[in-house]
Amino acid sequence: MTELMQVTVHLYTILQRQTPDGPQRQLVVNLPPGSTIADLITTLGITLPIDAILVVMNGRHTETSHRLQPGDHIHLMPAMSGGMQH
Repeated sequence: MTELMQVTVHLYTILQRQTPDGPQRQLVVNLPPGSTIADLITTLGITLPIDAILVVMNGRHTETSHRLQPGDHIHLMPAMSGGMQH
């Protein structure tokens, strides 16, 4: 049996999990070694298009194709669109 790796995920705004105890903003996820951030997003059941999610891992902006390592901290937030209108 393959050992799973643990990563910590921080979810923002609409990506937070709704639970009976209120929104869940942080969770620990077990994934197979070699998993990518895209795999993590799929595992979490996030339906937002992947290009609409801003990913920060261990304090740095990264792409969803990046491979995860045990103990990584991933922050997922919806990318803001639009801007100031005149």
